[in-house]
Amino acid sequence: MLTKNAETRVQEILKLMGNHEFDLQVYVESDSYKGICRNMECMLSYPDEGSCEAIAYWRQRGLNKEIHDADQPTAKWASYLPASWADGITPEKKYPLLFVMHGNNNPIYLAESYGYTHIAAREELIIIIPENESAENLDRLLAYAKEHYPVDWSRVYMAGYSGGGWMTSRHALRWPERFAAVGVGGMIFANGTAGTYWQEDTPWPGETITEEMIEHAAQVRIPMCGCMGEQEFINILPLTEDKPATMDLNREAPNGHPSPHLDLTSKNKIACVNNWRRAAGCEPLPEEEVRRAVRTTPDIVTEKLGFPFEKTKVLNLEGRSHYIGDCVNRDGDTLARFICMGKSPHWPSMALAELTWKYMRQFARNPETGELIRLS
Repeated sequence: MLTKNAETRVQEILKLMGNHEFDLQVYVESDSYKGICRNMECMLSYPDEGSCEAIAYWRQRGLNKEIHDADQPTAKWASYLPASWADGITPEKKYPLLFVMHGNNNPIYLAESYGYTHIAAREELIIIIPENESAENLDRLLAYAKEHYPVDWSRVYMAGYSGGGWMTSRHALRWPERFAAVGVGGMIFANGTAGTYWQEDTPWPGETITEEMIEHAAQVRIPMCGCMGEQEFINILPLTEDKPATMDLNREAPNGHPSPHLDLTSKNKIACVNNWRRAAGCEPLPEEEVRRAVRTTPDIVTEKLGFPFEKTKVLNLEGRSHYIGDCVNRDGDTLARFICMGKSPHWPSMALAELTWKYMRQFARNPETGELIRLS
């Protein structure tokens, strides 16, 4: 249970993360809010992420947590391994590996509360949360995992939220052959040029999504689940609307570095979905066709997401509607899924992590041939 002061902090964050339509008081009464409070319990109860209490919190839930390179703030990372393996009970067992990417100027401790560590405790996954999300650092951590951890190398995944979703998009399109599937939360961008991303005093270099990257991803096939709130302060949804963010995204950060520029135009958002469609083996849809379909649709999912999909459905989770649009290719495979979390702000609920993981865990990739494998 969180203290009243801790709950006040959570509510202050959520208020900032919603747009002008977001009703905080209604959200506070929801199961989504209760789940977020449960997920943040460890971080808000024990401020020191490497404390005995924080380690014991996860140990009691079946995960062996360790902080690495703690004396190097920009290189620090956290790992969570099944306690059964760490204790030598299951020495021969191999486990899926999931990288969890934190948001812009979020500490890695906060990424622990996104919900994926809670799933790892239940299903026995290995989690790695890096402070430095650059390509070079990911190479370093993959090499470390190969030497020290019992990884099932056919089941390597990445999921991120906000700025971490942005970085997940770029790594997935840079190295689609490395991942069985990825989850992109609170972000849509997979097109154009991204500005430099700063965390503390470390720059993650800006880069451009090239035609070559999209073509390569289309050949390899990289399954992706993108999940966004209906009432995020950056106003991603619906995709066909040009809504300004309710917070200045290009303001100077406290450390003096500018925040990354995000192209929130509907034209770019539609182009991003089309790039994911191409990576999933689907034909891109002309912009005008997309806009016309959204204007005339009787389908609530198309209306909420602002894009027509081959298959749609609505799920009720945590007492709110989740609108799901699937890109289905000629082979009948759904390798790109987009989800609108009804009346939700820019913050990961437990439903987001559960829906994303449920989608990703369907896939594996042969580490020798690169062949994508559907497990279920």
